Amino acid sequence: MLVLTVVLVMSLGGGDDEGGGGAVSPAPTGTRPTDTKAAEAEARAVATRVALTPPDWGPGFARHTPYEVDPAPESLVRENCEFASRPSRIGTLASLLRNVTETATGIAGTSEVKVFADDATAQRYLADARDNIHRCPEQFRGKERWNDVREASPPELPGFDELVAEEGRQVVTAKGAKVNDVYVIATGRDGRNVLSAYVVGKADLDAQIRKYATDALRKMHQRLGQQPEAAAGR
Repeated sequence: MLVLTVVLVMSLGGGDDEGGGGAVSPAPTGTRPTDTKAAEAEARAVATRVALTPPDWGPGFARHTPYEVDPAPESLVRENCEFASRPSRIGTLASLLRNVTETATGIAGTSEVKVFADDATAQRYLADARDNIHRCPEQFRGKERWNDVREASPPELPGFDELVAEEGRQVVTAKGAKVNDVYVIATGRDGRNVLSAYVVGKADLDAQIRKYATDALRKMHQRLGQQPEAAAGR
């Protein structure tokens, strides 16, 4: 799965990762510790402002436990199609996600903001995320199962350097229960910043799920453009 799903699905359906959430990215080669700390603080300020809160998603949304994961690990799809996680790569200055849920429908959403040291690192991150999508149309973690994992047409949003979308279906939960849930992940790169919106819910809410993902990504991008810290890294 793409980018942020390892924490999202864990928070919604349970499961273990490989401890990536507690990892600290090493400083990029050639930087002084004081410079790195200042860059990380600036990047985290951007992530904190840009990641969405429940009211940003709309009426009826509330915090989902865990609400905030900082730092968030990267996702990994192994050669055997097992879905796992790994620590953030070198050059990751900030990686923050927030989880929400809509009480009435059970739709769950996550917004994630990653800020990298430079554009090239962000590009490599997104290339790896794309590779995860195409590796296995069927994926698993413990009892959990996902089918029909594929790259989809991204939302038509202006201002991004790259846009990627993933779709799929969860058919078994972490507890072994059969379900018919669909998910959409919309991800955009603007310079060294990568923004992702993940939304999952019952299959008959597909149109609503897609709209939430697009709207969430659009809102995060608007906020990114309003922050002077984000522009400084371009």
